[in-house]
Amino acid sequence: MSDNRPITQPFLDWGGIWPGQSGRDEEGRSFFEDPPQGVRLGVQKADKSEPFLRRERPWEEQDLSSMVVLLDGGRYRMWYVGVAPGDPLVRSICYAESDDGFEWHRPELGLCEFQGNTANNILYDASQFGFQSVFVDPSAPATERYKAIDSNVNYYRDGALVSSAQQNRTEIGEIRKAMELEGYAPDQIDAKAEIRHVVRGAVSPDGLSWTLLEEPLLDVGKTLLDTQNIAAYDEDTGQYLAFLRGNVERRRSLRRTGGSEFGHWDDTRIVLTADPQDPPHVDFYNSSYCRCPSSGRHLMFVSIFDRPAATLDIHLATSRDGWNWSRPERRPIVDLQTSTGQYSALYASPNLVPLGDQWGIGCLAVHRLHDWAEYGNLEADPDGEYCWALWKPERLVALEAPLEGQFTTIERVCHGDRLLLNFDTEPGGWIKVALVEPPGTPPAPVPELPGFEMDNCDVLDGDHLSQPVSWKGNENLSALAGRQVSVRIRMAKARLYSLTI
Repeated sequence: MSDNRPITQPFLDWGGIWPGQSGRDEEGRSFFEDPPQGVRLGVQKADKSEPFLRRERPWEEQDLSSMVVLLDGGRYRMWYVGVAPGDPLVRSICYAESDDGFEWHRPELGLCEFQGNTANNILYDASQFGFQSVFVDPSAPATERYKAIDSNVNYYRDGALVSSAQQNRTEIGEIRKAMELEGYAPDQIDAKAEIRHVVRGAVSPDGLSWTLLEEPLLDVGKTLLDTQNIAAYDEDTGQYLAFLRGNVERRRSLRRTGGSEFGHWDDTRIVLTADPQDPPHVDFYNSSYCRCPSSGRHLMFVSIFDRPAATLDIHLATSRDGWNWSRPERRPIVDLQTSTGQYSALYASPNLVPLGDQWGIGCLAVHRLHDWAEYGNLEADPDGEYCWALWKPERLVALEAPLEGQFTTIERVCHGDRLLLNFDTEPGGWIKVALVEPPGTPPAPVPELPGFEMDNCDVLDGDHLSQPVSWKGNENLSALAGRQVSVRIRMAKARLYSLTI
């Protein structure tokens, strides 16, 4: 957001909260300079919509798989994978549109034949390009405005690339196994028969007709890419970035790559994996990377795999730079419960988009337990539907005061309009606010600004997305325009989601 407009600060982490410090006054008595007390970060569990897309066409009859939603020119556009029964299963890349994100239309595109008919919404057979994510590239020429990635496997015989036909895949596997049994070294086996995983790219002028790029964007060697890998363009840095499946000590993890070109990407780096604060039996499955609609913060809606339970729910991770990630709380932001029971797995798919007066992120919801029925098993029951995980705007995480608490923000430029709070309170809960001089070092008492004292603040309560703060009825901050100020907040039985000043 530009510097001449009020800035919204969401409370997604401890950033922006003055940590406080202690000092000693002239008489030798210790004092504390505005330490936060009685507050915590709390992930806010999403509501779930009823399914907005189910398996209603023959080319979707067996499964619905990963998808991506963009709000593009005021219209919701979705690219998704439909799976039809067959031997082998037939996977198609499909396209749908919506005016509101809930009622979807499958246009008859006439681009791909299915069972002798082109009256369908299929873009192409997924064996050509798996289409794991799509994004709009504002830096690209019109012919390449839309970009997409998938993961693929390259097979090599005596150093030469061969087709991925079943015969070659089988022969290479057999050669490698036989050489291993005969005691050949790994580099000798690779020289004879090798399997390498790559990220591929495709471009499009309209999101419908696609051209596969000849050269892979990245070769990750033997490391697997078996998830929905996500790519995006970062307008802040002018760089492309991608979040891929990774592995740390045989534990599924998330890694990042990217660069200034759509291709020739840097080596990957692990950015999120299970740590000692997590249970020992979980993996991080996919990233569902996207940006926050208001603040632009980097977000991940990570499907976390509970191995013994064979289930996946969704947790939130946040970042300010896309490299260093943290999680506000170790509990799901989207759980498995439904109005009639529960799902076995949820996989979020970008992007977090406005949906009327809510925010939503699309989720692939399945009932089968992970690893209990092998994917592609012809005996498996049909599965998969799409639903929204929904929040009120900016309410992914709250700064919560279960009883009474207080904190002070670090300095912000006051833009001279009003101070707006996004909050709710429980019965009997309240919020009061003062504007103060920015706390500093060495520690010293932090004075309230005249006219904006805590005692003069009109008490706030209820449920408000953008409530002005007033002091004896005065909301106007024009006297402080352009000045660095901090905000001191006291609250009880309240949740504060963001402030704008």
